[in-house]
Amino acid sequence: MKNILLSLLFISITHASETPNDLIKGVEFVMQHMPAQDKGTIDETRITQDVKLALKVKETYPWAQNTPWEVYQNDVLPYAVVNEDRCDWRQQFLEKFAPHVADCKTGTEATLKIASIIGDTLKVGYSIQRNKPHQGVDESLKSGKVSCTGQSILLVCALRSIGIPARMAGILSWNHIRGNHSWVEAWCDGEWQMIEYNEKNFNTPWVMHNLTMIDETKPMNNVIATSWSKNSQEPELFFPMIWEAKVNTKTSSIVFPQEARSVPGINVTKRYGKLAKAWYEQQADKTPGSELLIELTELKDNQTHRIEAKATLSDEQGKTIAEGTTPSSTADMRQFLILKLPQDVQTATLTITHPESDQTFTQTVKHTQAPLQIIRAQMR
Repeated sequence: MKNILLSLLFISITHASETPNDLIKGVEFVMQHMPAQDKGTIDETRITQDVKLALKVKETYPWAQNTPWEVYQNDVLPYAVVNEDRCDWRQQFLEKFAPHVADCKTGTEATLKIASIIGDTLKVGYSIQRNKPHQGVDESLKSGKVSCTGQSILLVCALRSIGIPARMAGILSWNHIRGNHSWVEAWCDGEWQMIEYNEKNFNTPWVMHNLTMIDETKPMNNVIATSWSKNSQEPELFFPMIWEAKVNTKTSSIVFPQEARSVPGINVTKRYGKLAKAWYEQQADKTPGSELLIELTELKDNQTHRIEAKATLSDEQGKTIAEGTTPSSTADMRQFLILKLPQDVQTATLTITHPESDQTFTQTVKHTQAPLQIIRAQMR
């Protein structure tokens, strides 16, 4: 059945006809804003073939047909996301993902479908053992291991292959814990939506939770989205590619050399501040108390691995206050299990049980002046 659907799709693509004007405008746009790293290596012929396929896809799907040209050319036509290694991904991704969206009627439906099945389809998962954070499509498919940035590159390309405008968004550092994070924004039925690799819904809960704690006045907490062309309102703004940054040891600050400023950026911090606030208001549990961010690791073969294990928070009488499961090694390293110590409970015991043995980790927890505590439990 999938082969029949795919054949019908390519028949429609073959007979679809973009206007010569659109093709000319599209090629000119992509070449005009081409990053310096690609000049001399990616020629007009290659770009023309890539844009031609993207325009044929535009005639195939209703969500692509309804996308404004300015959005489509900036967030579907480009052949790259950041400064990853370049490859021809559009045709192979179209063949992989077209069957999955054959019955979808809207961009929202298609985006959620692709995001939910992309990991199983590509056989690529999150790992801290990836070769580099900004792997290109070919390298990620070959290794099967990616960072959050690598995941985002794959998802952006997958969405673009079926005519859904997509871009990467990211934050340099969270306010409560060091470390950056990248995710994807997809243009769905007239607005940008936050979506992640292997997620079934928009607005990943742990990311939303972290966003409720950012300080919008701090540049390190700003959320920046990628763009192919420069932002007319802030033409000097760039997407902060942390993997290209340098550290100034004298000032203990991060410096972005010119090669780390090559991807134009759009500041979307205020929108995410409102989004996170709205998300929080919809959460059922607003009990006052201290939040505990918990992970369990195991030292094995001289390497530390995260373990998925049951964690329980109990009061002094042994009554369970909260429980959950710690994140596994395939979860983002900035993601934690979140348990709450209610304000009216002064002392509690955290117990984590190893899933494959009787070994347990226990720790007494109390309220502190800080609104949250990070507990990194380890077993040997």
